[in-house]
Amino acid sequence: MFRKLRAEWGIEDHAGRFLLTRAMECWDRLREAQGLIAEEGLLKPDRFGASKPHPATQIEKEARAALLQCLKSLSLDLDSLEGNSATKKKT
Repeated sequence: MFRKLRAEWGIEDHAGRFLLTRAMECWDRLREAQGLIAEEGLLKPDRFGASKPHPATQIEKEARAALLQCLKSLSLDLDSLEGNSATKKKT
């Protein structure tokens, strides 16, 4: 996906490559957290047996926020990550 987005957007500068790399790391972390939640459930019992949010929910939240910030900095949108053609944000 990195190469596809980099080619589509012509990202060649160091800052752009850095932001795109960071966005892809956030995307991977987001998907990993979602996988854990899907596998183990949204809630986990604590040591007293009470239901608490799965720790991966916080990881998912933070990864999503960081991903969106990177995409905003690059003027990319989530359609690009879902396999649709990328479109620049209208300013």
